[in-house]
Amino acid sequence: MPAPTQSYPVSFDVTNDMVDYASVQLLRDYGSSSNAVVLLKPGETLFLTLDSGSVYRYAFKTRTRVVNVIARSWRDVHCQTSTLFTAAVGVAAAPSVQQTESHLLSTGFSVEKRWRDYRYCMSSWED
Repeated sequence: MPAPTQSYPVSFDVTNDMVDYASVQLLRDYGSSSNAVVLLKPGETLFLTLDSGSVYRYAFKTRTRVVNVIARSWRDVHCQTSTLFTAAVGVAAAPSVQQTESHLLSTGFSVEKRWRDYRYCMSSWED
């Protein structure tokens, strides 16, 4: 007989440690005119509260680079945006399901897909 499980809140903290602005949006709303977009300035941190064990999917974007992230955790997690985007350099193939699952279990988040979106390009006012 399965053991009963209880849900409890965990925090998923995202810090923009890059020199560019970054946006965070629920993946199901990406590209729509939804108001559920958060723009992170360089050095700014976003604190998200998730239900433990639930699966959340987010799209992180800086300029034209987009990263789809799966977040599912049983403990508090801190993530830096540079780790999401720099991992995309030199990756020729998508990670295997086994690699994704092991990373998800060890860190609480994993990168599902990396791609470029030229429809909207964010840049700072200084550019």
